Amino acid sequence: MDEAAKQLVSDGDKLLASPSLSATGSATATEKADKDNEAGCLQGQVQRFFRAQGDLTGPPNKHSPGTAAGLLRGLLVSEGYEVIVDDLDLKDENLGVTVLRNPETEVTFMVTVRNSQQPNILIVGKTSCYERST
Repeated sequence: MDEAAKQLVSDGDKLLASPSLSATGSATATEKADKDNEAGCLQGQVQRFFRAQGDLTGPPNKHSPGTAAGLLRGLLVSEGYEVIVDDLDLKDENLGVTVLRNPETEVTFMVTVRNSQQPNILIVGKTSCYERST
């Protein structure tokens, strides 16, 4: 769990500091895998989350949500992540979504970018579920 949480935070921080993000907006972390969470796990298991949110820069509708999400997807793919949800089924002119998972670390990231409400950029990363340490 500790190694996965470190990787989660490292990869999340890379997203936040990336030129891919700064090209369209900015975001800051609101949670950095600092506490165990039972949500979505079997009894006796926990996982950790990395959460960030922010906004697109410039006038409304300056940036395409699909393009903004695609830039962050490209960064995660270069870090060894694989796309696990086809965003073509989810996106439209006001919404871009990408979901990726690293097969080695089993860390998953979901990036949502939308024009319709703020915050415009939501990034959620999570580890797999692990047995709760005593």
